[in-house]
Amino acid sequence: MPDWVWIQNVVFPILGMGIGVFVLYDGFRIARYAIDRHHEQELAKAQAEGRPEDLAQLSDRVERLEELGYRLQDVEERLDFTERVLARLPERGQRDGGSPT
Repeated sequence: MPDWVWIQNVVFPILGMGIGVFVLYDGFRIARYAIDRHHEQELAKAQAEGRPEDLAQLSDRVERLEELGYRLQDVEERLDFTERVLARLPERGQRDGGSPT
């Protein structure tokens, strides 16, 4: 096989694929940079605006969570009281001489 046929059938396709890989890599890198830059701009814009509706929603959620905390504390106190009362029932039956039922 002459050298020019080998160069045409082997070397040129390999060089073409290598150049294509470099071009695609640079294209993806440029696209990633543009996407990152756009994301940073959107994030800076959102932080500058402060988004009052989001802040209002968050403050409402915090208030509801605090209210749930108070309600949970009340339920825990009631449960503790009920446990103490139920724990004393068998003791009363034994002190009175009766059989616990």
